Amino acid sequence: MTGTSETTPNSKTEAQLYAGTATADITPADPVPLAGFAVRLEPWEKVRAPLSAQVFAFGDAAGTCTALLVCADLLWWGPDTVADLTRRIEAEHGVPAGSVVLHASHTHCAPQPGLTFSPLLGRGDPAYVARLTDTVLAAVGEALTDMEPVYAERGTGSCGFGINRRRANPDGTFGGPDPDGTNDPEVGVIRLARPDGSTRAVLVHYTCHPVVSADPQVSPDYPGATRSALEHTVGEGVPIGFLQGCCGDINPNVVRDGEFHRGGDEEIEAIGRQLAAAVEDVLDRPLRRLPPLPPGGVAVRAHTVNLPLQPPSRDDLARRREAPGIVGDWARRLLAEPGRLVDQVPLRLTRADLADGLTLLGLDAEVSVAYGHHVKRRTSGAALPIPYTNGMIGYVVTAAQLREGGYEPDQSYPYVYRAGRFAPAVQEHVLTALDEVLGHVPEVPQVLEAPGVPDRPGPSTRIGDQR
Repeated sequence: MTGTSETTPNSKTEAQLYAGTATADITPADPVPLAGFAVRLEPWEKVRAPLSAQVFAFGDAAGTCTALLVCADLLWWGPDTVADLTRRIEAEHGVPAGSVVLHASHTHCAPQPGLTFSPLLGRGDPAYVARLTDTVLAAVGEALTDMEPVYAERGTGSCGFGINRRRANPDGTFGGPDPDGTNDPEVGVIRLARPDGSTRAVLVHYTCHPVVSADPQVSPDYPGATRSALEHTVGEGVPIGFLQGCCGDINPNVVRDGEFHRGGDEEIEAIGRQLAAAVEDVLDRPLRRLPPLPPGGVAVRAHTVNLPLQPPSRDDLARRREAPGIVGDWARRLLAEPGRLVDQVPLRLTRADLADGLTLLGLDAEVSVAYGHHVKRRTSGAALPIPYTNGMIGYVVTAAQLREGGYEPDQSYPYVYRAGRFAPAVQEHVLTALDEVLGHVPEVPQVLEAPGVPDRPGPSTRIGDQR
């Protein structure tokens, strides 16, 4: 399956998209703690499946990279690792740090990719982080020397294994599988093809936490199983990058007796094959060929917005410093580093324009699915949201979720040492920033309609109120 093109290249411009790719093995060589589950602190017991990173270098001239995308089997990218790796990429390969998009699949079965988070979420290992950056740096060099003319095609499908995880419970709490909750089953497929029509690379966008398993075993979870299942379809050796959507409140529908449970090899493989089948279905149908951007159009731009917090007082922290677990750890860290005790946190948005009708929007956060719907609706599907990009500030939730409470708004932020929960105005700050960043994204043709995507809320309809 290679897909078929529905339109011809844009004859109004001489612009051409160039792309280079590379794949690197980022599997830890030695047993280290894995990141993502606070109750799993022991080092890994075995490698269930290797971790990898796919590098995609984009430009509109031969040998010139103006947008560098890395898709990695990681929980996220630590801000310290982002700063070090982007600096080294610029110094050693000449790609400006601002042109680099470091994205993570959000697998919970990989080592902590940074040293700035609570060790109770998985202690960062300096040797692994150093090896990770060295390995990705080498792969970037390989991708930059491998750039060639390509064109981009897009299509969409659907896959239904994600489910909302914020069920309203009789006792007033929120948590558990909610089949009626907001979800995003859309599968986005991007094919990069050579002028002769052969497949150069594939990108797959989907929205669901990779938390099928909590075993202390190294694994890319279902994104890795999806890649493996697709290899016979797209061609051996063709890089397949996974792009994670706004899955902050979406889990795999692995449910027993009405509650989530953790699976193993069988569940990972089954879900991976399910997503791969959806991708194959898209590739079997005509794809929309996207015109290249004008010269200079392939680019990455950053935007930062400060989100309001409700920080504790120093007296509150002093009372909590001896508390067990994460609360005491968080209080002690903020008292030891008073610069963290602030009333706002910057959210970094990274916009990468790759073709006419293809924009990636990175956020350095875990983001609720409603914001992903907003991005897609705002651009008629031209922009794909990719959180877990270029750092991590924790969950970014909606106003309704703040009112409801639960893990995402109330219990998660200490693990990233954020000063406090968000203030109610956070939603409007995020929506305004999204609209500013997406203001000039050209709409994709309507063949790429995204089903079930709500409009921006007005005075009486707010994101997250629908259940």
